[in-house]
Amino acid sequence: MISANDSTREAPLVTIGIACFNAETTIGSAIASAQVQEWPALEIIVVDDTSLDNSRTVIQEYAENDDRIRVIHHDRNRGYAGVLNTIVREARGQFIAVFDDDDVSAPCRIRKQWSRLTEYERTASAGFVLCYSNRDVIMLSGERGAPVLAIGRVRREPYGPMVADFLLWHHESPGFTWGQFGSCTLLARRETLLGLGGFDEDFRRGAEWDLAIRHGLRGGHFVAVNEALVIQRKTSTPDKAGRTDLEYALKLRRKYQPYLKAKHVTLASGALAHARFYYARRLLHRSRLYLALACLCSPFAVLPNELRKWGRRRRSGSE
Repeated sequence: MISANDSTREAPLVTIGIACFNAETTIGSAIASAQVQEWPALEIIVVDDTSLDNSRTVIQEYAENDDRIRVIHHDRNRGYAGVLNTIVREARGQFIAVFDDDDVSAPCRIRKQWSRLTEYERTASAGFVLCYSNRDVIMLSGERGAPVLAIGRVRREPYGPMVADFLLWHHESPGFTWGQFGSCTLLARRETLLGLGGFDEDFRRGAEWDLAIRHGLRGGHFVAVNEALVIQRKTSTPDKAGRTDLEYALKLRRKYQPYLKAKHVTLASGALAHARFYYARRLLHRSRLYLALACLCSPFAVLPNELRKWGRRRRSGSE
């Protein structure tokens, strides 16, 4: 394992990519958490997606005092996926770590994720790996929410099309460690992201899910560090309002409709997207109605999976 004391010649260059849009109050702390990473070979790319506030000035102040920082300004707003594609295209590092403009990463984040990814590559003989981490969440109220546990944080780590099934119709293959994705905790080889064709800019929301589906369908692996290496601040923005999440969840399913049709879960997948959307908004009656509809549409595919999850929740609640 490479430590912070090793020379830059021995450590691969890691590009930290920070997406910024109207984040004047938080972008400074995000950049600062990148600057103090315990990794000797870093470049930091900050992409401003035509912010309308004072973000550009804040970013420039940091860049003037750290020659590791490169600043790129979009001439039009391209959305989060477009920013990530700029980072992937411009990165010089062998590895890319994504930092969000309103999050703070632990100083050990790069070191621990690099160790986790490369060790897994060796032990599992895996060619394509995406590495995440758990994260802590600060709610809009300022209160700390429940920790978010990442996919593949312990053995057995999911891989291949089973991950597409998990994202598109919530199917959890038994015996594997399921959890959240979250591009704000992502670290991967640049060549892996390039090989996937980058992020689909048609998705203003959910582009990281689309990337994970494509990664899974080509046999990719999903691992994580079983520690909260990121503090995520929940923010309220127009792209997260109303039914936006549901619209993009359904758009994702339309994109992969041939795959879903072959699995005989097309209608069930759409119903599960509604169930998840209403559950997140605590509209439990609507959520249960759509869950029941999904079970009716594809009973042999959906019902056993939902019963396993229900049983696991019961056992967890009784401990």
